[in-house]
This record gives sequence, C-alpha cells and structure tokens, in this order.
Amino acid sequence: MRFFAFLLPVLLAGCAVAGAPVLSLVPLAEFPPALSESSGLAPWGDGFVSHNDSGNAAELVLFDTTGGGLRRLPVPVPNRDWEDIARAGPHLYLADTGNNGGRRRDLRLYRLSLAEQGVTRVDILPLRYEEQRHFAPPRHQHNFDAEALAWVEGELWLLTKRWLDQYSSLYVVPAGKDEGALAERQRFNPRMLVTGADYDAASHTLLLVGYERRWLGRRAFVWLYPVRDGRIDESAGQRWGLEWTGQFEAIALGADGHLYLTREGRGPQLFRSQAALAELLP
Repeated sequence: MRFFAFLLPVLLAGCAVAGAPVLSLVPLAEFPPALSESSGLAPWGDGFVSHNDSGNAAELVLFDTTGGGLRRLPVPVPNRDWEDIARAGPHLYLADTGNNGGRRRDLRLYRLSLAEQGVTRVDILPLRYEEQRHFAPPRHQHNFDAEALAWVEGELWLLTKRWLDQYSSLYVVPAGKDEGALAERQRFNPRMLVTGADYDAASHTLLLVGYERRWLGRRAFVWLYPVRDGRIDESAGQRWGLEWTGQFEAIALGADGHLYLTREGRGPQLFRSQAALAELLP
C-alpha cells in the first residue's frame, strides 16, 4: 500500500489536472523528521527557511536549494499552529494563524530578527477578523483559517483558506503595532484551499499554492496572479495543475528564478519547478 501511495504521483505525471496546464516539478529531497511537516517557506541566504506546523517544535529550519545542510534555530514563542513565513528586508514574519476549528482568539504574527547566532528578537502582532462573530463552528465549516503570507509592495498580505467555498480573502496586516481588526480588502476564487504564498516584485506576480477540498487523490495547483494597485488581478491569473498529488503547503521563488514548493506526507517533500517563473508568465 505504501509503495502504491508513493507511485501514484509518478503515474499521474504529465496528465492534465482539472483542465489546467501541468506545471512539471523536479523532486529534490525528502526531509528528515525535523521538517516532516514543512508548512511555510521563504528565501534566506543561499537557500530557504521553513518551519513545521502545529504539534511540532518551535523552531526555524534553514536549508540549501537541494534540501541539504539543515540547521535548526529555536524560536522562543509557542508553535500553536504556524502556517507560513515571509521575508521583508531584515525581518521574517511568521504566521501563527492556523485555525481549522475556527475557534481561536489568539491569532498572531511574529516578527523575527534573525542573525547568524539565531533568533535575536520576537515582536508579537495580534490578529483578529472584523467579520468573525462566532467562535464555535463545526470543524472546517467556516472561513477564518489563514495559511498564506507574503510581503507585497510594502504590505503584509494574509490570504485565507476558506473552507466553505474554496475562495480566498485578502487581508492586509499592519507591519507594526496592533491597529484593530482586519477588514477584508478583496475576495477572489482560486477554486482551491490556499496554503502558501510568495511575491515576485520584479514581475509584480503573486504566487499561490493550494489543493482541493477532498481527502483522496487530492489535486494541487499553483496560481500566478498579476498585482495592480494593491489588488489581485483575478481575470489575468494563470492556473497550473501540479503533476504530483498531495498536501502542498508552501511556495517560494528561489534566487535562480524557479518556484520551490514543499508538501507534507511520504516521498519527496521539496520540489523545484522545471521551468523558471519568467518562462511561465505571458
């Protein structure tokens, strides 16, 4: 059974995914247990920084573009449900915004200062949604789970994983002090549960990864959206199906211009797009 589960993505390679063109991926590495549930990804140095989600150690993990050279850095705050990480200049923003049950009242971002010796400072930015009124919904029956964070043109963009309709809501998080509840700036329809984000400032392109709300044969997708005047240009977005199935959780643009993605589960967990971003854009 385990062999079949590993082989299935290979058998699906090259097939069209739900009417979308296929984005070919190069499998790079299977992570050790220290990063078995990579949930966020951001460029750092010559490689990347990542982290696990809930139930794992409160630490960052640095690695190179092959998935090797892992280095673990403790973070002095709890890992309630870390879901994504974004870089903004010298700072990293860590989203403790996982909220599958829709009941959390302690959502927050952590702004981290990172030096060679490790994390040197942590600032806490509390979060709450202006639209949320109820905090006891059935599990996965709400729209206030957020798993994607990106630094976009001087703003922190938090994108939700709307369980009820597979849309996503865009919220802009103040990068400094708490300035009140977050109000939805935009709602769009990627037809998937959004789980990771990054932004390419050179092409003004928002990169999103996510998967369908289904448990068996879960199909994953990447969206490339132009950003204009602080909003996602939904009409000009490009949707790509991934040739590997599974729970893809994070996406980042590498220094080489290729997309890097991580997923949970058995088999390869770190991937690079075969084509560079510049080749994928119109």
